[in-house]
Order: sequence, then C-alpha cells, then structure tokens
Amino acid sequence: MGRWGFRLVALLLLLCHRQGAEACGTIGCCFQNPPYPDADSGSASGPRALSCYRLFSSAGYECSWEYEGSAAGVSHFLRCCLQSGRCCYFATGSATKLQFSDQDGISVLHNVTLWVESRAANRTEKSPNVTLNLYSSVKYDPPPGNIKVSKSAGKLRMEWETPARQDGAEVQFRHRTPGSPWKLGDCGHQDDAGFESCLCPLEMDMAQEFQLRRRLGPGVPGGPWSSWSSPVCIPPETPPQAEVRFSAEQLRPNGRRQVTLHEQLPQLELPEGCLGPDPGMEVTYEIHLHMLSCPCKTRAKKTLRLKRKLVLSGAAYDLTIVSQNRFGLGPNQTWHIPACIHSEPGLLNISAGANGTTIHWPARAQGMRYCIEWQLQGQEENLAACIVTAPQDPDAAGMATHSWSQESGALAQKACYRITIFASAHPEKLTSWSTVLSTYHFGGNASEAGSPQHVSVRKLSQDSVSVDWTPSLLSTCPGVLKEYVVYFQEEDSNQASELQVRPAETQVTLQGLRAGAAYKVQVRADTAKWRGAWSQPLHFTIEAPVSELSGLSIFLASLGSFVSILLLGIFGSLSLNRAVRHLCPPLPTPGASTAIKFSGSQGKQVWQWTSPADFPEEVSPHEALMVNISWGKGEGADMGTLGTLKEKMELPLRAPKPAPDTELPLKDRKQMRGCPEAGALRPGWQDGLVEDSLAQVARPPLLLLGGLRQAPRFGSQGETGTAASSYRED
Repeated sequence: MGRWGFRLVALLLLLCHRQGAEACGTIGCCFQNPPYPDADSGSASGPRALSCYRLFSSAGYECSWEYEGSAAGVSHFLRCCLQSGRCCYFATGSATKLQFSDQDGISVLHNVTLWVESRAANRTEKSPNVTLNLYSSVKYDPPPGNIKVSKSAGKLRMEWETPARQDGAEVQFRHRTPGSPWKLGDCGHQDDAGFESCLCPLEMDMAQEFQLRRRLGPGVPGGPWSSWSSPVCIPPETPPQAEVRFSAEQLRPNGRRQVTLHEQLPQLELPEGCLGPDPGMEVTYEIHLHMLSCPCKTRAKKTLRLKRKLVLSGAAYDLTIVSQNRFGLGPNQTWHIPACIHSEPGLLNISAGANGTTIHWPARAQGMRYCIEWQLQGQEENLAACIVTAPQDPDAAGMATHSWSQESGALAQKACYRITIFASAHPEKLTSWSTVLSTYHFGGNASEAGSPQHVSVRKLSQDSVSVDWTPSLLSTCPGVLKEYVVYFQEEDSNQASELQVRPAETQVTLQGLRAGAAYKVQVRADTAKWRGAWSQPLHFTIEAPVSELSGLSIFLASLGSFVSILLLGIFGSLSLNRAVRHLCPPLPTPGASTAIKFSGSQGKQVWQWTSPADFPEEVSPHEALMVNISWGKGEGADMGTLGTLKEKMELPLRAPKPAPDTELPLKDRKQMRGCPEAGALRPGWQDGLVEDSLAQVARPPLLLLGGLRQAPRFGSQGETGTAASSYRED
C-alpha cells in the first residue's frame, strides 16, 4: 500500500505539472516553445542590461531590463534555462520588469541562465545571457527619502539611515544641472553602522538634482544595484538676491506712515526632476527691521516675514532683506529709511529755569510711554540722547510733561537741537511706536545768542542805503527764526522806523533818508515766542551832494586845458623870441664892418674919435668888439712893442685923481672926446689892458677893443657920455 501510494503521488504531481504547462500563459514559467521562430534577427537595437536578483525587502525575485529602440508594438519574453536543460519563458508584453517567486518553476538555489527576447514586426531581438544564482544575487533598497543635506568644507554632504539588515553596501550617485546630462559619481563602501553618507560636489550659483543607489558590498562582485532614489534637489550655495525697493508715505496724523515694498523675486532655473514643489529648493526672504531712533528703548530689532506693506512710526529705520536656503543665509541688502521731520514748534513748550528744564507736549491715550530723543543738529543718529518715561496720563490741559534737573545738562548748550517724541503702549513691540512730534529747538538763551552780528551800511543813492548783516545763529535751526527786525532812527529829530525782514534774507534797503542827516541802525532776530536782542547800534551819515562832472565833461575840460596851455606856450615862445631880439640884439659880425678894415699904410697910424658920432658904427657899451689886425709881411708883434705900449698906458705914480664931482677943464673934456692921455686912464684899466695885450701874444692877431669902460663925461649941461680909449700900434 505504501509503495503504490508513493507511485500515485508521483503520478498526480506529473499530471499537475502537465496541466501547468498547458496553462503557462497565466501561471509560472511556461515550459513550452515560444510562439515565434527561435531565431535572432541580429538587429543593433533590442533588449539589454538584464538584471535579475532577489528582493531583500520581500521573498520574491525580480528581473528588469532596458529596450533600445521604438517600443511601439514590441512584446518581451523572459527566457530561463535550468541546469537540467529544460527551458521556459515568461511573456511580459510591453513591460520591461517582471517579479516572480520560487514557486514559478525556476530554481533559485542553483545557477540558471536568463535572457530576454523581444518580438517586433516579425523579427526577434535577443539580449545577452546572464547566468547567476538568484538566491545569492540580492538587490538592496535605495536610500530612503529623508536624506539630510548639509555643507561641509565646500562640498555637499548627504546622510541617511541604513535600511534594516543591509549594512556594508556600496553607494553611487548621479547628478545633473539644468539642461545638462547625468554625471556619475562614487560614494564608496559604507562601513558605519546605522547610517550612510556621501560627499558630492556643490555648485555656487546653479541648482542640482541628485539620485543615489546601493548594492551589496564587494564580497559579492557584480551584484545588482538598487533602483535610484528619489530626486534630491539642491539649491545654489549662494541664494539669489531679490530686487527690492521701498517707498515711504508722509506721516499720517496718528504719527504713523506706510512703507510699501516693491519686490521682484528671482526665478531659479531647475533641473527636470526638481520642477515640482520641493522643500529643499526653497529660498525664503525675511525682513530684519532695526529702529535707529530712540536707542534707549528695550527692543530695537525684529525679524518679519517678507510682505508688501509695513506700518511704522516716523523714526529712522534700517530695513534689511535677508535671503536664506537650506545652506543658510545669503548676502543681505539694507535700505535706510530716514526719519520724518516736521517742524511744528508750537506743539512743544520748553521752559528753562534755575530748577532745570521742563517740556510739555500733547499727550496721547492713557497709560502711554514716551521716548524723548534729542540730539545736536548735524550729529550722527547713534549719538542721540533719549529717555523713556514711565506710563502717564494726560493732565487737565491734555498735555504730557517731563523735567530735567540742571545738573543733567540736557538742552543746555547754545546750539540747535532736534527733539523727537515717540509714544507706545507696548514698547517691547517694535512696530507699535508712533511719532508724537518732531521739531527743532535752540538751546540756551536764544534771544541773546541769536543777535545778528557784523551789521554794515552801504550807500546806494542820496536818499537810500543798504543795510547788511550776517545770518543769526537761529537761522541754522529750521523753524526757529521767525523774522528779522531792522530799526533805524534819525538822531537829530528822533524819528524812528522798524522794518520786518524774512528769515531767509540778510539785507534791506532804507529809503527816504535826508542828505547830511545822522542815523543809527540796529537789527534783531525774533522767534515765534521771544523777541531777540538788538545788535550794537551803527551810526552813519549821508553826505550832502557835490556837483560832479560827467566823464565826458571831465575829458573835454581836460582837453581844453591842455590845448590852452599848449597854445599859450607857443605864443609865449614867439613873443619871448621877439623880445629877446629887441632887448638883446645880436653881436655884430666883425668881418662885415668897414670900421676894422685898415690899409697897409694905415696899419701904424693912431686913430682918434673925438665924439661918439665919429664912430663908424654904434657899439653898445657892454659889447666887445673883436678887431683883426693886418700885419705886414714879415711883421709881427714882439715883446718890445708890448712893453712900450704898456709903458705908455701906465699912469704916473703921483698923478692926482680927479674928484668925482669935479668938473674937468675944457681941454680935458676935449681930450676925453679924443684920445686921452695915458695918465687919464685908471689903474684898473691899465692892468686889464696890459694883461689883455699880453694874452694876445699867444693868440691870432686880434686887437681887443671891447675892453671899454663907461666913464662919466661931464659936459656943460651935466650930460653923461662914454669915454673911449684908442689904441696905437708902434
């Protein structure tokens, strides 16, 4: 019974196997011939890259392959031959992957040979054969989806947990950038238990797509690779900057203003596998808000999500746009929003006294805190001083108050201050502040410090002058100086007037003044609340008019004077020449006179002129007559002749001299008319004549007859005449 029972069981198994073979189209591997001719067309296209393996995560097996060429109308058959020589096939249709189990008629503990045959248009294409032990060929799972990405030493580090019971794997990666093909990289053997990692290249300004795969370690060479992991999208190392600009509105009555953001976020080019929403590629943009005004507040910075509109106070802010991706912060862009300053001095009341300084301003709601900020004009914002008051309610007049002691020195300098007051019910919230007022104030004694200096007066005409002065110190403080007042007074009549001048001007013209009158002028600078101090009085006088010639008149007068002087000089010169010819006639020309011409026989004769009428020509008593003496041939003057002449001309030593008033006898008078005797000559005449005669020796033969002296000749009627001396040559 047992023997027959065993045979019955074997028969039943054989029947079942035959029934399975007849039904191979639906269950397991079909151990029949395939429904097409068994021939290879030798085409270059067809199936390839066949891989068969045991699935680690399940009890099944899988074979996958690739098909090169057009897949339209292609049917695939997975062929398998056992060690016994029996072969079977799986019809997969158009699919290129097949999963099966050890119950489908294929031995998994022994080596089997597998290949793929593809039928397309009555031709058969075959892949290369693969022989392997299916149970030993294990396919690991790819890295899970929660891959951690970080940056390490300029490279990209990816890290993940090792799948259960799959330690010691080898890992590969592939990556691509937009528009580029895949590039393969090796992560190496993984020795760490519990997690695996891979270092990959990092692009600075381009996005990348990464995929990873694993397989059993090097102890099983040629093991199948796992499938590629899900895409890992990596943004550029440097996040792109957004194009942003801000516009700030005017301050509203509630002390707040709207700041509008106009941004244009960059569009990042992505690889094909990263086109969908992926948190790894996100670039977030934030606003870092920094309130620069009121530095003594509790909180000065706040980070906000990027939004289009912000409502802020009139304080100064720095707005920074920060970009951030999975690698951290990118480059920042900062915009400065200046403080909104509106000068309203009437809203702020400041009083200074011996006890200190007190300020009053319009209060806001109850329980508000106020930040009072003051700084010198032109000073940097970070040097401003401020104080945050305790919560206070408005007084009966609706005003808030704060006081400083004199020792604090607040607003004590004689300079221009900018004072700003902010209010907030929640000071810890940076966007809750509002501006109460912002104005300028001149510290110290503004009335005295603002007095104009260097007042000057410049004459414009006979009844007007220009008064100039240097700008007051108050003019440097916007809204503080209201006007200049110019005071001028006529000192004799005490008539005075005042003129108002706009604060931007430093000159005024005074008209209707009297010539010759004395005036004084002073200038002061007034604020909206206080009158300024007068400048030092300046005295001036407009001189009486003096007739002045025009430029043309002066030129014509000068020209007439010059011509008159020139003509006068010419006429004077002509008149003087005529007068000189009459008063001083020219000397006679000796060669042209017959009086000096002597014949040869008369060369030694003595000539006598008995009266002036006997002279050949009239000779002036003061004129000297030069006579040329003609010497005969061989004749000349000798010292003997000169000596004789001198002896004859000398007076006797004891000859009496006639008295000046004595009338000479008639004989003597006749001798005076003729040739006087030698004794009649005066000693002076003798000496002069002798000396002149001696001097002629060395000269040309000239006889000097001009040594005549006028001597009084007394006639019977008191007439005067001229005594002439005659000379004789021996």
